[in-house]
Amino acid sequence: MTQVNQQGWAARKRSMRLPDDRPLAFIDSGGEGPVLLLLHGYSDSSRSFSLLEPCLQGCRLVVPDLPGHGSSAAGDGLMVGDFADDIAALLADLGIDRCVVIGHSMGAMVGMVLADRLASTVEALILVSGTLRPAFPLSEPVTKAILRLSDPIDPADPFFDLWHAGPQPVDQTFLDPLRREAAAIPANIWQGILQEFTRLDLTGTARRISVPVLSISGSEDTIFDSAQRTALISALQKPQTVVLKGFGHNPHWEDPAQMALLIDRFLARIQTTLSVCKPDG
Repeated sequence: MTQVNQQGWAARKRSMRLPDDRPLAFIDSGGEGPVLLLLHGYSDSSRSFSLLEPCLQGCRLVVPDLPGHGSSAAGDGLMVGDFADDIAALLADLGIDRCVVIGHSMGAMVGMVLADRLASTVEALILVSGTLRPAFPLSEPVTKAILRLSDPIDPADPFFDLWHAGPQPVDQTFLDPLRREAAAIPANIWQGILQEFTRLDLTGTARRISVPVLSISGSEDTIFDSAQRTALISALQKPQTVVLKGFGHNPHWEDPAQMALLIDRFLARIQTTLSVCKPDG
């Protein structure tokens, strides 16, 4: 597997100006291959897919920092639909009229909205640890910790050990900068998105999606449980599903090579031209 230069990740970012003049940062791997749009989860950044990138040679990867995350500025709205609007603007700016969307967690929610709104652009949808209704009960330690966050957030806060915990080992040289980036997000953004989650229900959106869908989840996901996974699968139109035994909420961190194989096999199975993406090694 190709080693990832985590220190150089931020330097690879480009930026576009949204209609309200906010910067939206993204990485574009370039090349002539088909386009995969990769959307990260709550509190992460484009770096979330850095371990997966070397495994998807042959594709053009477009990997934005969602608004309020990484190097992208937040707008007035913190709803999933607001984020989808900004990503649609990015696609238009780059002249991309066909792509496959791969979304993780909150990015999967944004991906569902895009697939619903831009059915002629989104050829297929891959949901990693997705849900229709992101439940963060007030009784849960993670929820309590997020509500207690205040600026400046310390990257050494034990909360991040809990937030990024999983059943499989993850490269610490990847987790350390990811943790620093999460800590750089203002507390009001953390808490504002959490508040919007309490009002979110994507059931109707999921039912309208007509493109092929692959749902990938970990059997040991402690953020979105099996009941949420079942509800998602039930709302979608005949999705292909994979539950990775022994994996948690972030399987693309835990085993990026296996994730790349699942992606490539799905694309080949639905006989899209995008199936030319070939995993590395």
